[in-house]
Parts: sequence; C-alpha cells; structure tokens
Amino acid sequence: MPALENLQQDMLQRILTGAGANDLPIKTDGPFTPEQRLQIYKNNTQFTLRDLLKDSFPVTTILLGDKFMNFAAFEFIKAFPPAGGDMNSYGIEFPQFLANMQNLKSFPYVPDVAMLEWLSHEAYMSPRRPPLKAETLAEVKDPLNMKLYIQPHVYLLRSGWPIDDLWAAISEQGADLSGQSIDPRETFIAVFREESKIAVWSISEGGYKFLENLQSDTSFAFAAQAGLRAEPGLVLDKLLVALLQQQLLAAAAD
Repeated sequence: MPALENLQQDMLQRILTGAGANDLPIKTDGPFTPEQRLQIYKNNTQFTLRDLLKDSFPVTTILLGDKFMNFAAFEFIKAFPPAGGDMNSYGIEFPQFLANMQNLKSFPYVPDVAMLEWLSHEAYMSPRRPPLKAETLAEVKDPLNMKLYIQPHVYLLRSGWPIDDLWAAISEQGADLSGQSIDPRETFIAVFREESKIAVWSISEGGYKFLENLQSDTSFAFAAQAGLRAEPGLVLDKLLVALLQQQLLAAAAD
C-alpha cells in the first residue's frame, strides 16, 4: 500500500479529474464496486464545491437561477479544480469563466456582478490597518508631496453596467427585478469592509482614478493629477473628507 500522503494525493487527483478507481486500495467486497465507492467521494466533493461557489456568489446565483448556477458551478469545477487546501481563494476565476460562457452572452452584466461579489469576498478577508486621522493630515506642511495609503481592504471595480444598483436591488428584494433598469451605464465602485459588513460605494470616474493611482503610487500629487484629468470638476477636499470619514485611508507604517 502506498504511503498515506501519496494515497491522499492520488485520491484527490482522481476525484478532481474524474479518473477511475484502477489500482486504488479500495474494498471490493459488499454491494458496491470500487468505481461506485470512488463515485461517492466525487459526488460529495462536487456538491461541496458547488455549495461553496453559491455561498461566495449569492447574488449571482439569484440572477442566474438555481438550476443554471448549478450547471455553471459544475462546469467550473471541471475546468478549475482546487489547486490546494485553502478554499478562501477558490472561485477567483469564476467571474471570467462566466464571461466566457456562450449561454450568458445575452446577459453581459452577470460576470461583472460576480466580480463585485468576489471583490466583496476579498475585502472581507483582507486586513485593516490603523486609519489615518484627520489631525495628522492637517499637520502636513506640503500637501503636494504628502503620501496617502489606501486601506488594503479597499477594492475597485469599473463596469459598463449599473451593477451597484443591481447588487443592491437583488440583495434587498431578491430575484424580482421588475422596474429595475439594466441599460448600459459606466459605473465606478469602491468595495470595502465596514466593521463586519461589506460596503459598496459608487464613486465618480475622477474619484476612481484618484484611488486607483493611490493604490499603485502613494503620491497625492500623482493621484490628484490622474483624477483631475479624468474629471476636471473633481472636488479633492470633499473626496478626502469622505475617505477619512469612512476610514479608507491608512496611517503610514512606522
């Protein structure tokens, strides 16, 4: 009999890839064949992963309907079996997988809703740093050279659809979208963790560009220029106040 670790890896690969039970040390007595016994594990694994995806994408599940979500989940599991034991990252490819499904070409907003849900998951799992205090910001002598740090639990999403409204409507009232407009609309969103819940903040294009650039370069001047290029009327002081109030700016690391 192979070592336990090798046996576990072999079993895992067979369960995830659909391989048969040949040469596995499975009992052959009783009412079930080795293939049938292995199939029980395969079914349990598939259903567990399906339920994990539905838990991670509840709004997407409502949009797709339970039957189609089950189909999409099983297809995804075949294409993207877990790469390891950490299930917190399982499903990261699901929004793009939905975008590539021919069955969903008539519903182009669904993958973006799924991405919003995945970023919500990421935001919830991400750490929070001590927030920047307003008095600390007020003490800065040269604002153009100051550095600003966005909290690591802040994620940004840009979509050509009103996914913020869709997400809110479905979260509040379920699958009934009567009266809900799903016409194309450029949407800019910041997703972040607010205590024990997720917040979805609709922002302007200038605000989006400001935050996007701060995430790659902490220079206020650099981010401000990018925001103002995208939106000349962007009111930076108002945006900074909102960021401070929501504790989305982090204090500089010691």
